[in-house]
Amino acid sequence: MPTPRLLQQYRRLHQHFGGQDAAASLQQLADILPCTRRHMRSLLAQMQQLGWLDWQSRAGRGQRSLLRFAQSLEQLRQNQAAQLLEQGRVEQAAALLGGDPRQLAPILLARLGRRWSQDRQVLGVPYYRPMPNLYPGTPLRRSERHLVSQIFNGLTRINEEKGEVEGDLAHHWQQHGDAEWHFHLRPAVRWHDGRELTQDDIAATLQRLRRWPLFSHLRGIRRLAPHSLALELERPDRWLPWLLADSAALILPADHDKRPGFASHPVGTGPYRVAANDAHRLSLQAFDDYFGYRALLDQVDIWMMPKLGDELEPGGPGLCDLTVEINPQPVRPQTEMSLEAGVYFLLCDGRAPAMRDSQARQWLAHVLAPLAIMQQTAPAVRQYWVAASGLLPRWHHAKPAAAPTRTPFSRLRLAFYEQHPEYQLIADAIARCLRPFGVELECRKYSYGDWEQGRGEAELWLGSVNFTRATDYAIPAWLLGTPLLRGCLAPELPLDGWLDGWRQGSENAQGLAAAVVQTHWLLPLFHNWLRLNGPGQIEDFRLNSLGWFDFKSAWLRPEDMSAAPK
Repeated sequence: MPTPRLLQQYRRLHQHFGGQDAAASLQQLADILPCTRRHMRSLLAQMQQLGWLDWQSRAGRGQRSLLRFAQSLEQLRQNQAAQLLEQGRVEQAAALLGGDPRQLAPILLARLGRRWSQDRQVLGVPYYRPMPNLYPGTPLRRSERHLVSQIFNGLTRINEEKGEVEGDLAHHWQQHGDAEWHFHLRPAVRWHDGRELTQDDIAATLQRLRRWPLFSHLRGIRRLAPHSLALELERPDRWLPWLLADSAALILPADHDKRPGFASHPVGTGPYRVAANDAHRLSLQAFDDYFGYRALLDQVDIWMMPKLGDELEPGGPGLCDLTVEINPQPVRPQTEMSLEAGVYFLLCDGRAPAMRDSQARQWLAHVLAPLAIMQQTAPAVRQYWVAASGLLPRWHHAKPAAAPTRTPFSRLRLAFYEQHPEYQLIADAIARCLRPFGVELECRKYSYGDWEQGRGEAELWLGSVNFTRATDYAIPAWLLGTPLLRGCLAPELPLDGWLDGWRQGSENAQGLAAAVVQTHWLLPLFHNWLRLNGPGQIEDFRLNSLGWFDFKSAWLRPEDMSAAPK
């Protein structure tokens, strides 16, 4: 790779002659830089070897040689940035291009899709925002929930295709009595740093979980054998194996809180380890010592491209949280779509006095009906939405609300989290629905952590949720365990009683969902069509409930890859 000094010298020559062919003597060029004639001759030879220029020397006193520039300064900068990206020096590449995403776009786009790098299969995926927090047990958005499942393991996991719980770090488990479960662990499981997983790591993780409502009944853990442990509960819970597959229950090193930068560069036991994570790229590399089947893709690079929607999706609204798109290759691109098991919603805050009036909530359900909001958005925005009447597409708990005779509000505060391209568009549509009634809408943006914890003042909270296919577990766990929902609903609804009933089997997902929707505490808005676009050469490329795909199972067919090594 050329040195910065050589690039600077070429730039001075190029600028002096305006990039035009010129007749010049060696001494004239040496005066421009300045340097000796001997050094100038060496510099010209280096630049000519790199293909930057053509130097046709002519011997004899007074003879002027011919200098032709083969590379523009812009081409040179783009090539250097591409070489920096190849070396993983993303910050330097961005700085070289002045931080301009439009200049970085073609270089990044060339790295999307599948490619070979030093005999390794690398898949490049674009995304619209950085992901600095990959810390299980903290508020995680949909994409982060997928990524931590590739980096960490729980005692159990949920099989996406079957919607069933299965073993992960624990290969077997049994219930002993009403409030004790025994788990038998896989031996010789290693962290990404090479240390072996111990029962102390598991005990520390479970102890930390007790401060959350869903895990508050965990009483203790005791050692039964080198690879077996007992988990004791304060009250029975038929859903415990599913609960331990939650992203919050992924096992962390016991000393994780003492490791600097753990949130962005975590250490797990999963099939992929974090090799880099900054404002421009998250790079995951296959962990060769993974206890399960070694991942088939060697590396997954997620490139942060916040302003490149036009390049990625011509004619569309741009890349957003609802689409994962891998730059399709010319050969048989493939697309998967499915209607999400989830919903966009408005949540009424029971801490706000105005929301405790059932007539006021009924008025909102009438004025802010899904179709009314959709009609206030552009076709390009709503093209992948389906009006919702429940938390799942097949559920119809929301009934048409009769219009109350009076408008119960003059002003409403709407809270949503930042860095989600569609929320401001939905908020603007809500404002247009309210305007004919003389209701002013004030929008408040929060960090995802503050939104998920319900830290803020608002009458309405806008959000979305995606459930795993094990919806009998996932929906009650979300309704009864999410801090935002507990903060908004606990003042008016018996959440703790519902939680005990669900653990014992007397409450179910559909009954709980109906209870919050039919009383207009939660207003379903839309179900979204999840989209997954990828190159035709990728196999076992299946859309999951979070809109992503399992990295470790996907693989690339070498016979279709023109760049495959010989």
